Amino acid sequence: MSDFHTRLNDFIGRSGLTLGEISLRSGVSTKTIQNWTRNASPTTPRIDQGVLIAQVLGVSAEYLVTGKAPSGLSERGLKIALLAEQLSDEGKDVALTQIEGLIVHFPYASSASSSVAS
Repeated sequence: MSDFHTRLNDFIGRSGLTLGEISLRSGVSTKTIQNWTRNASPTTPRIDQGVLIAQVLGVSAEYLVTGKAPSGLSERGLKIALLAEQLSDEGKDVALTQIEGLIVHFPYASSASSSVAS
């Protein structure tokens, strides 16, 4: 499992936002975010800051700060969700159709079919 500053840098890179834009949208100072990205700060953000940054980056605050998948979601499920968010709406529809097709062909994955439908 990666550490906080590695996850933060990864999500900043995925977002395409500058630190200034993230600061403006979150209300967390650019210097503070910069310290976290450089691992210059030995601490993780306060809960309120972690939530604000996570919202701007479109990720679970729990995962961003702790590295643990949100409750009820496996690590693989989280990775799939994060990758799917990068797709266009059309791409998401195609991916969903493909996943639904896999479930039909692999009956032992029946427990997964109930979570996909929800």
